[in-house]
Amino acid sequence: MMTKKKICWLVMAVLTAALATTMAQDAETALFTPSVRWERQNDREALLTVTFAVADNSYIYENQLNVAAPPGVAVISAGGDEPVVQEGEESRIFQGGFTRKYRLQGALPRPLTVAVSFQGCSDGVCMLPETVKFTLGESAEGQAAIAAEGQAVAAPAAESDAGAWLALAQRFQERGRATGYMDEDAFLAWAEKAEEGVAAETDVLRRVFTRYGLLLAALLIIPLGLFLNLTPCVLPMIPINLAIIGAGVKAGGKGHGFRRGGVYGLGMALTYGVLGLLVVLTGSRFGSLNSSPWFNLAVAVIFVILALAMFDVLTIDFSRWRRGGVSDGKGGAMGLVGVFVLGAVAATLGGACVAPVLIWVLLLAADLWARGNAVGLVLPFLLGIGMALPWPLLGAGMAKLPRPGTWMENIKRAMGVLILLGAAYYAWLGVTLFRPSAADAAQAPDGWHADLVAAMRVAEQTGQPLFVDFWGVTCKSCTAMKATTFKAPDVIEKMQPWVKAAVQADAANDDVIAAALRHYDVVGLPTYLLLQAKPEYP
Repeated sequence: MMTKKKICWLVMAVLTAALATTMAQDAETALFTPSVRWERQNDREALLTVTFAVADNSYIYENQLNVAAPPGVAVISAGGDEPVVQEGEESRIFQGGFTRKYRLQGALPRPLTVAVSFQGCSDGVCMLPETVKFTLGESAEGQAAIAAEGQAVAAPAAESDAGAWLALAQRFQERGRATGYMDEDAFLAWAEKAEEGVAAETDVLRRVFTRYGLLLAALLIIPLGLFLNLTPCVLPMIPINLAIIGAGVKAGGKGHGFRRGGVYGLGMALTYGVLGLLVVLTGSRFGSLNSSPWFNLAVAVIFVILALAMFDVLTIDFSRWRRGGVSDGKGGAMGLVGVFVLGAVAATLGGACVAPVLIWVLLLAADLWARGNAVGLVLPFLLGIGMALPWPLLGAGMAKLPRPGTWMENIKRAMGVLILLGAAYYAWLGVTLFRPSAADAAQAPDGWHADLVAAMRVAEQTGQPLFVDFWGVTCKSCTAMKATTFKAPDVIEKMQPWVKAAVQADAANDDVIAAALRHYDVVGLPTYLLLQAKPEYP
């Protein structure tokens, strides 16, 4: 039988391992994708070619583009695509895809590591400077093969599927974008504007920020965070949350319930804030942790342990890390550390549902941070505070329950059943995410493409608009859209002239999908795009 200490470490270990595994895959350049090739001419001279794929409405500054080699190796510019002058910019810029060449002269080591540094802007927002390192090795033919530092040597990125897709994506323009669940009326209204090329109205948070300033916008985020508890991912968790806070705990006064609810809310607030911070700093997707099969299996294990505690099969006691506490009628208690950890789990699970308000906050935070305003890093934490607000009050309310008796034991067992159902659901998600992406792609609605490249080529050849739905297995709003809005007769009729693609963003290990998520700056699911082939590309 597992000891109390082993149970505690199991809970902490599975969460830490799942988080580390997923976050290691998320720090990627979002708008600018560099790749390099080289041709060694002799032991002291080589030609280096640096190629950039740049997203639409984005550019890189000429004076911020730099290539560095190890000491003793000189880097000399050898031409390539020329930058252009843009009104309002003091420095010349590179737009779209471009290539620059450099001569390397000196004692060339084997392998050779070069660093490409650059800074760019997108839609008027300037990003922080970035540096990408490449390790160069020679292929059998003497041509260069490159790989990002720390990875195996691979074929040149310019010849990869992702590189070919980026070249194809440059031939399309974005006409409309939306995020989150939309009912039939909202979707039809958005579709009308997108077809006309009318930009969507600025979100509420952006309008408040523009008109009244940052302070009022920041204060608005807290009540907006409160509404995150009503998303499809968090709402079904409320019975489990109540069980964690204190269902079945002998009345210990309002102060005890308030304290447990407060610690639970603190776990939610800090976790939500940290995940939002990672999105702002790395350009990764919010909720990407939920796309990890290991994370979902870890949550299933935690829920099983919690359910067994509700059935009194085992006792969970974190008393080594806390002072005092209130135990239930059986003598067991979930200490404040355990409540904090499970509050963090609940917040992370909420990341699978990306409400529009979350996108508003992340976009404003990223904008402020890119402009050098560190307040942007605080905004995700304010959202987490708003999400955590109800739980201390609910915890205090739990103290008003009558004294434990048979009825409370029945409630505990009912809670245990609910938690076991949650464990089964997350175990199913974990197993599902282990399947090959081709199997999951079969979930695309009838008449839709699962292959983004094929859909884009059809749209380019026919001139039809291309509708892209970025969805995920763990995304509750995505499932709801498939079951309701996309099945509505008027919506089906409206989308009939479109080429439609359902892109499973959980399969971000696919080079093309990963490139698409970066190129279109997808920060949450579901995200919808309406694209149109540019007129100059017949």
